[in-house]
Amino acid sequence: MNTQTVRRSALPALLLSAALLAGCGGEEAAEAETEHESTVVTQWNGATELFLEYPPLVAGEKTGNWAIHLTEMRGFKPITSGSLAVRFLNAAGREAAKFDIPAPARNGIFLLDPPAPPAGTYRVELALRSPQATSSHVLPEVRVYPNEAAIPDAAAEEAGGGISFLKEQQWVIDFAVEPASEREVTRSVSAPGEIVPVDGGQALVSAPVSGIASAEANRSAPSIGSFVRAGQVLAVLSPTAEEGGYARIRENQERLAREAARARRLWDAGSIPRKRLQEAEHELAVARAEARAMGGGPDADYRYRVKAPISGVVTARGFIPGGRVAAGEPLFTVVDPRTVWVRVQLPAPEASRMPRDARATFTVEGDTRTHPTSRMVSIGSAVDPESRTVPVVFAADNAAGTLRIGEYVRASVPSGGSTRGVAIPTRAIVDDGGIPVAYVQTEGETFERRRLRVGESDGTVTEVLEGIKPGEMVVTTGAYQVRLASMSNTPMSGGHAH
Repeated sequence: MNTQTVRRSALPALLLSAALLAGCGGEEAAEAETEHESTVVTQWNGATELFLEYPPLVAGEKTGNWAIHLTEMRGFKPITSGSLAVRFLNAAGREAAKFDIPAPARNGIFLLDPPAPPAGTYRVELALRSPQATSSHVLPEVRVYPNEAAIPDAAAEEAGGGISFLKEQQWVIDFAVEPASEREVTRSVSAPGEIVPVDGGQALVSAPVSGIASAEANRSAPSIGSFVRAGQVLAVLSPTAEEGGYARIRENQERLAREAARARRLWDAGSIPRKRLQEAEHELAVARAEARAMGGGPDADYRYRVKAPISGVVTARGFIPGGRVAAGEPLFTVVDPRTVWVRVQLPAPEASRMPRDARATFTVEGDTRTHPTSRMVSIGSAVDPESRTVPVVFAADNAAGTLRIGEYVRASVPSGGSTRGVAIPTRAIVDDGGIPVAYVQTEGETFERRRLRVGESDGTVTEVLEGIKPGEMVVTTGAYQVRLASMSNTPMSGGHAH
């Protein structure tokens, strides 16, 4: 990427002329005002953005303050350290002048007041060396005039109408621009959806037995948001005397174990038939299976330990330490958040045309960030009679934990085929009262609101049929703040001096 905007603007220049006036033999300086054109340059080269305005140059004279704004494109933050070399090269490529600026005068701004080289047209190179970026910008034609009289007057009054949004404002917010470009855009359909847990990725943990959740034994019970591992103890229930309690189950198991041992001794002595021994051992096996099904066993004490069946995050907790818990009462909900499913309700005709290897993108309600899906899991085989939609399920990676079960989403699902045209990132498009608009950076601190006619979109990029040309820089992050600046009765910039 290497784009540039250049504009000539009217620059008032104050010229002092001496005049001998009659009376008292005194001299007075009469101030005459002449307007010349300054040059405003904005360049983007992928590493940095350059924004510079410089006045007309006169051979051998200092040019006045050059406020060289440099912004790192990766994070759109000001260059805060490093050096800048400015070289004037003549038509033969020889160096006519060089100026080294050891550091920014303040964040993002390098100041220079260079004496101009001899009259002619020069190529000016600005080379940045900084821990943040190494970058080079070129001003291909910089004119140096032989004298003040050779500077042409301003051709016309500077045109206005742009939205002013200063660098100092851009640098303190999340801000970014990207160029519009011609590219392939996959045809897709927009549909609502919801984030749901994967099959087997959510577990409701209920109390298998009644008991008391003593405060002392449950001090370390996990809270909502805690991560637990499979097999980890979630709660400890002390026994109660009521029927079906864990203590009763353990007591019954131990009694049957004693009866089975006694039956074994009697059978060995020939005092009972084999059938009596088999019945006693069967009843003991059933009691042990019941204890094992609840997580108990011969080595457990009379307190019941509720364990996590899966690894995941606790999303709900339904008991209070110190209270009584009834059998079957929900205690915890555990969700494995590493992978989630995005269930999209797709119109039936679109579902039938969707490629089987389709991967959707989606945005979460209240957030403009676009998330990808990793694969399609399933397509429903029945049409909802009311909405006339078919559920289509996609898997999405959630290792960062930013997606939450139950959130509503807006998905963009490929519907087959593609088109080629000018496209911009979808996040650059702002809904302004039902009208799609984008904000274009025409200069470093000037923006324009563009009304768009949009075409196809794959959720990540959107085709623009009218409103933006290839190469124009559109605001992808921070458009809302630019919009606020355009609506302000008093300019947000208010001008600034360097």
